[in-house]
Amino acid sequence: MMLRVALISTYISIFFNSIAQPDSSGVGLYLLGQSFFDNKEFTGNIKKGYTHPGFYIQPAIKFETEQYSIAAGFHTLYLAGADSLERLVPVFSARLQLNSRVTLIVGTLESKNGHWLPEPLFKPERLFLNQPETGVQFLYRGTESKADLWINWERYIKTGSPFQEEFTVGFTHLYHRNNNTGFSNAFHAMAFHHGGQIDSTNLPVQTHINLGVIPAYSFQPLAKTRFKFSSSFYYYKNLSPSFTSYYSSGFGLHPQLRAYHNSTTIDIGYWYSDGFVNPRGEELFGSISTINPTFNQAVRTMGTFSIEFQKVFREKLLLNANFKAYYDFKSGLLEYSYTLRLMFDGKLTQVM
Repeated sequence: MMLRVALISTYISIFFNSIAQPDSSGVGLYLLGQSFFDNKEFTGNIKKGYTHPGFYIQPAIKFETEQYSIAAGFHTLYLAGADSLERLVPVFSARLQLNSRVTLIVGTLESKNGHWLPEPLFKPERLFLNQPETGVQFLYRGTESKADLWINWERYIKTGSPFQEEFTVGFTHLYHRNNNTGFSNAFHAMAFHHGGQIDSTNLPVQTHINLGVIPAYSFQPLAKTRFKFSSSFYYYKNLSPSFTSYYSSGFGLHPQLRAYHNSTTIDIGYWYSDGFVNPRGEELFGSISTINPTFNQAVRTMGTFSIEFQKVFREKLLLNANFKAYYDFKSGLLEYSYTLRLMFDGKLTQVM
């Protein structure tokens, strides 16, 4: 295993040394790595709890100019106590600056921020368990808005493969004023597909979509404290040509009040949904039980609470600690989770 990693690293180094142009470009060694301890204390009938202690490392050698960059390396994921690595895959990313605001990425995607998706649409543990993402991505950065359009190809099939092709297509657009006060808005759209034209499994083709609209208003009554009120609306629709799901469509509502003070964020909200299905989101917000279909709940009502501390040290090291609680009004059950993450993202050294 270590020999294979060493050979890959050596090949990447030789490749970039051969194409480097020291006068107008540079080659550097970069590291994206994260250690985490994620614990879920869930005892209800939607899902049971579990713990993820571990880390991933993703070193890459990057050749970059002002207009484009190419990076290659590998990603490895290890969970504490496991007999072997959970994942060891190559990473390769080609990035082209199309203009001053739009960037095209092909290969390994920019996904360490979770595409700015909220928890009902994007389960937070995917930030460290489901990396890297691979496909095509367009990033937009404006003066008061930013957007992310991507396709993440999650499972590739060949003729005779005993499983289906899987991919996710998503779009996120965020509008916010530069001073972080006043009105803002977020729009999210995601589609999840299982199938493939050379699929040999005889399983039905599946296509599901999630939409989310989150208007918000922020105000800052104190110098270091800002409040934000948002009212999220989510929608689910089964667009499969023949696959019949337990819920063909559904929706979710999540009004929240959030307070920001220095590096700490406190959030309290109320969740109501009916027939809502979220294939990539936290399952507690959905109607589908991961334990047994007899426990499915069309209507879900929860009180939500979270407190999070996040701070960046020297622009490369991020510390995140959070506690989340979910109170199920129907069962009277309180469930909670807590996560500690430490992520390094930056250049280690300049090769040339």
